[in-house]
Amino acid sequence: MGLIDWFNALSRGDEKSAQAALAKPQSGIIKEEAVIDGLDFFAAIEAHRKWKERLTAYVQGTSSEKLDYTAICRDDQCALGKWIYTSGATPMADLSVFHQLKAKHAQFHITASRVVELVQHNDKDSAQKLLAGDEYAKTSIEVQRLISKLYGEMKGQ
Repeated sequence: MGLIDWFNALSRGDEKSAQAALAKPQSGIIKEEAVIDGLDFFAAIEAHRKWKERLTAYVQGTSSEKLDYTAICRDDQCALGKWIYTSGATPMADLSVFHQLKAKHAQFHITASRVVELVQHNDKDSAQKLLAGDEYAKTSIEVQRLISKLYGEMKGQ
């Protein structure tokens, strides 16, 4: 198993198989395989996965990060967002999964920024509920699934 298996499992929403694909010896994973048209799809997924940890630490008050919800809500500032709005926009314009990803990615950033905003307005209970609830989890998982699906379509799988 390797990188392709990981993307395929994620695109199906099969987290268990995705984890198994990466748990195998790393010889099957070649970093360059994850980069298409200037976007590192693997890194984009990992960056969006790490938001849960970052936000949890922020809500719990254990983070040293200074987060700005007005910046986080912008879906064009992370590597994936920059790619979506620049080099990815033209070649992917005909793919419905690209447009689904663009919309879901924007929703993800709005939800993440809302968590930070609630903390900064001293409403940690609501921030924790939002972070632990279905809206954040489903949006995060769907972004990862759509990134994987787009990768597969771009690779012709």
